[in-house]
Amino acid sequence: MLQEWKTAWALIIEWHHATVEGLLRGLLDVHDDTRIQAIITCATAALERPRIATSRGDSNKETGKAPSVQVLPEVLQPALEAALEYQNANVRMAAALCQYAIQSHNPLARDVMQSVLSKGNSVDSWAAAQCLALEGDVTYPVIKRIFQQLFNKKNDDTEHQCCMLLSHLHEKTTLIHTMLAVELNSYQWRDRIIACRVLSQIGGNISLDMKYKLIQMMLSDWSKEVRHAAAQAVGRMKFGKEVYNTIRVKLSQGNFQERVEALSLIGGLQLMTARLLPSFLNCFSDNFMAVRRAACLAAGALQIRDKMVLDCLLNLIQRDPYWKIKAFAIQALGHIGQVSPQLTDLLLWAIHYEESPGVRLEACRSILALDLQGDRVRDTFLDVLLLENHEAVLKEIHQAMKILNLENVGNQEMLQKIRNRIQTLSQKDLLTQKIFKMERVIGKMKEETKRVYLQPKEGQKPLKLHTFLQETFHASEAPHTKSMVTESSPGPTHKKQKSVITSERSAHCPGKKDYDGTIWI
Repeated sequence: MLQEWKTAWALIIEWHHATVEGLLRGLLDVHDDTRIQAIITCATAALERPRIATSRGDSNKETGKAPSVQVLPEVLQPALEAALEYQNANVRMAAALCQYAIQSHNPLARDVMQSVLSKGNSVDSWAAAQCLALEGDVTYPVIKRIFQQLFNKKNDDTEHQCCMLLSHLHEKTTLIHTMLAVELNSYQWRDRIIACRVLSQIGGNISLDMKYKLIQMMLSDWSKEVRHAAAQAVGRMKFGKEVYNTIRVKLSQGNFQERVEALSLIGGLQLMTARLLPSFLNCFSDNFMAVRRAACLAAGALQIRDKMVLDCLLNLIQRDPYWKIKAFAIQALGHIGQVSPQLTDLLLWAIHYEESPGVRLEACRSILALDLQGDRVRDTFLDVLLLENHEAVLKEIHQAMKILNLENVGNQEMLQKIRNRIQTLSQKDLLTQKIFKMERVIGKMKEETKRVYLQPKEGQKPLKLHTFLQETFHASEAPHTKSMVTESSPGPTHKKQKSVITSERSAHCPGKKDYDGTIWI
């Protein structure tokens, strides 16, 4: 509290080198800033200074205990008390803070704090509210100022500090629970979350109305975060039996929306029992995609390694028709962390052959989460890098290979050459030219087949389509730009080949020969 006030007023205090004479001169100085500096130095020393003597010579010979050290020297007390009635309001506030630091229970200091609480600025009123609360003041202005700080600042440190103050006061008054009940009905969902968290921390005797309100928020609030906060509050306040019965009924007998809510609560509360497990397993084969998705998320959150749950997730990866469910099942298995040969096969198959990029991306992340390594994983990654065209999947694979130490510089260079060659051969102009040429050559062959009959030579094999295409494109490429296909297959040595399509003699012109011996059909 004092440190927060000093930070707000930008005061830098070093009490270790201060002397009593110097502090006394500062307390009587004509400048208000010097007085405030001296007063806060005394308050800081009172809080940070050791209260027990540390030297061996100071110990009491009769009791054997070290005597307590006086909080502040007696010579400073009159000047500090006189500052409570000083004309400057800032000096009076600093003097009141010092009195609360030394726990003097001075009524003048209490009057100053109450005045500052109602009329002071935000920094001073917050410090006054803390001082009065620590003294046990449960009046409405004090609690109201604590609630203002709690719901306006909205940070973890402030929330922790306010919860400590409210925990100190809640046994003396029901006003705190009443004001929290008002906040449970706030139109701001963040305020409802804070109210649930504060209720779970301060505890106390909760009325039945508030209990039912928390359960109703846990089940039907439109905000998922509020539902989780209310469920956690109910669990911490020992209302677990009501929560468990509600989840069990909704999971086994409710409609699909209620089953989704129950699964969300199971994952958020980390709750699973033998009575819930059968209904939970049925959710993996539910007709509604939302239920199957919620079951995968709950299984991943619970990290259940039960064989029946793992089999259900593996079955979703193989047979579910929706790619999102496959991705969520893979994600859940990655969170569970149970490695098996079947799971390894499915993940490698998914990253290689799954049509949806989302499934391939999640499979790569699960491989990284499960720390799968080996030549098979590396070879699969290298194959995928050659064929993958989705940027997010490529980025994830490169990152996974780097983390798993599966990078191979030589293979990477070869893959890059192959990829560049494929990109070169896949250019639009080149493809267009090859398609046109293929159409011309095939059209010419069809015409020859219709009109020309060539007597097959003895022992000659029929010309296959891939050999014909190799011969066609091999003749059009320069020696230094030979394709990768023709490099591995030698070109044909003959000049003519028999047509793939056999022809028959024409019925309307039987046996008519040309001058060169060919038969027209």
